[in-house]
Amino acid sequence: MTAHASARVTRLSTVAAYVVLGAALVWSRLAELGHSFWTDEILMVSQYVRKGPHQILAGPTLNHELYALLAWATKAVVGESEIAFRLWSVLPFIAGVVIVTWWLHARLGALSGLLFLFLATVSPELLDITRQARGYGIAFLAMSVVVVSALEAGRSRRTDMVVAFCVSGVVGTWTLPQAGIAFLATGCALLAVRELRRPVAVGLILAAAAIIAWYAPHLGAVRSSSQIEDGVKIGFPWVLTAPIDQILLPALLWIDGTVIVAGVVWLPLVLLAAIVAASSPLLRSRISAWILCAGILATVAVLWIGQAYIIPRYLSYLLVPLFVLMATGAASILARAAKRDAVLRTVACLIVLGALAFRFVLLAPDVVGLPREANRDAAEVVLSREPPTPALVYARNPQNVGFYLNRPFVDLRQRDVRRIVCGQPAPVFYVVQPFTLAAVDVPCLNRPGVQDSHIRQYARGGETDVWLVPPSS
Repeated sequence: MTAHASARVTRLSTVAAYVVLGAALVWSRLAELGHSFWTDEILMVSQYVRKGPHQILAGPTLNHELYALLAWATKAVVGESEIAFRLWSVLPFIAGVVIVTWWLHARLGALSGLLFLFLATVSPELLDITRQARGYGIAFLAMSVVVVSALEAGRSRRTDMVVAFCVSGVVGTWTLPQAGIAFLATGCALLAVRELRRPVAVGLILAAAAIIAWYAPHLGAVRSSSQIEDGVKIGFPWVLTAPIDQILLPALLWIDGTVIVAGVVWLPLVLLAAIVAASSPLLRSRISAWILCAGILATVAVLWIGQAYIIPRYLSYLLVPLFVLMATGAASILARAAKRDAVLRTVACLIVLGALAFRFVLLAPDVVGLPREANRDAAEVVLSREPPTPALVYARNPQNVGFYLNRPFVDLRQRDVRRIVCGQPAPVFYVVQPFTLAAVDVPCLNRPGVQDSHIRQYARGGETDVWLVPPSS
């Protein structure tokens, strides 16, 4: 094959790979966004979006503030809509992926861009959280611009890149306050570039002022939110492995909600990820290495010192620099596949990539096709019966079904389920979401005439059941 023909095949293969991965990204984020809200989305809508800017910006608690404001403005135009609210996460996320992919393609080659696009597309955690009516997509976009503009500023010394860096850092921090740690740490790394010290210093001062002013009404809530017992605390000596076993690995292994308890069992995967990342050519430059690593290391250190509780989604924006390191490192390894010293690493990379692709193929249809929690679906079964029939709800968060019922319901406790459900003189609906709840034997579910509507969901136990129970005889 001639060099010209070989180059043409390479170009066509690259285009085909981008088309396939781009289609997978767009389909897995934009298809069927109208499913029922789940717990966190319902909290966002009921406690912030409906109550408006004063509650969002000056209330006693905080929750993805910039996103909440955008959703409130959207509600004023189109009303409450699962699709419209979720687009404020999906579209920024896709934009962030495109920006980083384009930059890697232009600066380090097509393989680096393709691998970043692949990781961002197939990550189970990102597949889950970026389809939600929450601020994670905005934070991902902001961190994408922070990383790309900082790397480009370090490379070209362009002041406009410093402006983009500071603006995106403020946007990300206005959405998730913890993102400010990574932003400021990355800014400190940029201060090492002599030609940029003045514009970076001025930009950081102005950005810090904007962030402080934004959170001034509830600075105490920023600290207290890190102490909510949700997730795990980073301990010693596992703070050393936390960037991988608390941020990277969970994003590649599960949908959101699962944390890794750090330990020796995870060290082989930690070592494998570290070897791949260490192969990144971006680590050969002191400036680019600090730009990519400073935010990750500073965030982990601050959360460790502050004994904060974390779960993977809280730090999902840090997947941007981590995926950049993994993508460029893997590209470097695969480019040397024919060399004897890289054979083992090449095989390991290919196995991991194949496993991630297989996992995505299995998981994505359920995430796209099913609700995370079938709250609206359960409520619709109840509301479809005339005359109105009482609903008895046994669930971890019964108010979620109530959000869609818009009428009173009975919140059941475990000890009361059998007595109340089986002792009614008229038909009732028994709604049960068994996630994290003790199983209850309800004998009247075997009565003649009982109807069961079994509704699948892709998380939280995988199911919701709505039983229509006829009266006791």
